[in-house]
Amino acid sequence: MSERSMKRLMKGAAWLTAASLISKILSAVYRVPFQNMVGDVGFYIFQQVYPIYGIAMTLALGGFPVVISKMLAEAEGDLRRQQIIMRAVLRMLRIVSVALFIFLFLFAGLIATMMGDPALSELIRVISFVFLLMPNLAFMRGYFQGNGDMIPTAISQTVEQIIRVGIILIGAGLALHMGLDLYDAGSMAMSGAFFGGVSGIFILRHFYNKKVAVGGGLQPAVFANKEEKVGIGRIFLRQSVAICVVSSMLILFQLVDSFQVYRLMSDSGIPDFIAKSLKGIYDRGQPILQLGLVLSTGLALALVPMITAARVQNQQKELKRSILLAIKITLILSGAETVGLIVIMRPLNQMLFQTPDGTLVLQLFMPAVFLSSLIVMLSSILQGFGKIIVPAVGVGIGLIVKWIIGSILIPQFATIGASISTCIGLFIICIICYISLKQTIRVPFVEKSMILRLIAALALMAVVPCLFEWLAPFDTRLGSAFQAITSAVVGGAVFLVFALRYKLIGPKDFVFLPFGSKLLALSKMVARK
Repeated sequence: MSERSMKRLMKGAAWLTAASLISKILSAVYRVPFQNMVGDVGFYIFQQVYPIYGIAMTLALGGFPVVISKMLAEAEGDLRRQQIIMRAVLRMLRIVSVALFIFLFLFAGLIATMMGDPALSELIRVISFVFLLMPNLAFMRGYFQGNGDMIPTAISQTVEQIIRVGIILIGAGLALHMGLDLYDAGSMAMSGAFFGGVSGIFILRHFYNKKVAVGGGLQPAVFANKEEKVGIGRIFLRQSVAICVVSSMLILFQLVDSFQVYRLMSDSGIPDFIAKSLKGIYDRGQPILQLGLVLSTGLALALVPMITAARVQNQQKELKRSILLAIKITLILSGAETVGLIVIMRPLNQMLFQTPDGTLVLQLFMPAVFLSSLIVMLSSILQGFGKIIVPAVGVGIGLIVKWIIGSILIPQFATIGASISTCIGLFIICIICYISLKQTIRVPFVEKSMILRLIAALALMAVVPCLFEWLAPFDTRLGSAFQAITSAVVGGAVFLVFALRYKLIGPKDFVFLPFGSKLLALSKMVARK
């Protein structure tokens, strides 16, 4: 690859990473004002059907386009083969999307009944239309990415999320202002997914038309014989399933909750309104989890291209160093976030969602931040080694474990059981990915001394919020906001100073980190004499 091509690829990757971070932040943040508008029951209604939309967007953004771009890259230099691939893939995308649309639209009532709430059927039908947009979204994104152009995907993704979030908040507000019930408000909010997708298609079509105008794009007069077309669709579908399962791991866990939590609580004798409120309170953990993942995985995943480059160039020493650094950073950041969120959860819960209800449930849910961060990192490294199937199988096993444990615990402990089952399911996936990576590259990933220093730093950091809670507990939302923010800032500063003083991250690692020179200077200031 030429230097010019490499620079273009890196620039595109930066655009795509920035768009992904913006989208994840928007997706997490809008839930707070939305929950404040519609309350816990309204939030329950929205979150019950959200995983279906999440699956559609994973297919259209993180699954199908990746496989399309990979297949195009493998046929680089053979324009005829690339066009045959694109036509076969587009045909398969249309078949899959129409089949999913018909299934969801016709069986919305059955799906809602299986969730324990038949009134959700209209929301499911609204969401089903999003799948009709999937072929155009995935096809054009995959086409651009396969040609090394990430900017159309990045811009369309960002615009799509902005419009979706705007319609969710405006639609829900209008519905409540007009006196409609919470299910109608949920339907209006969910329509944002469709209109956001349409805007994404317009953006992508604009870029595609520009490319055609300068002589790019697919040529209309390409005909393939049977031998050339055979198996392309099946290969595409098989590879897509493996990648999509891993990409949509947390969405699939939410989907299990949609079918289990409310229904099992209702069947165990909890009144409907209370069960819906409890599920809505439990769902408060999702935006907090997403924000945690943005912070903990964003920096660590920036190291994945460095790992892939070292593997391709067979630089074993650099490869091992990059993997160790990526895992170390993930452990440190996700560990600090998890412990920090647990100890400030009561004031944070009230600050974001108006009441401290369900604080214990959310605290038990927060280890999902640590486990999910590790899974994302380990599975990304495994995929870099070509082991796409292992993380997908791990997710499948984790989902089964979550379902079984949830079936046992939720009737007895309500949403506490749901939190525990989620963490156990994620733990199983993490172990499977870790064992596979150990077999792939035989190096000690973590030093015992580093783990001991990390535990000490986390324990010291946890003392600060506990002291704030004991000395000055606040009952008001404003007071809780002050307590949560102050505890987070002071606790984070304590952790950073300890981490630098006792070299949780070594001086040689700072070169790979943002603001590395400033962190190095700070580490010298706090270093032990």
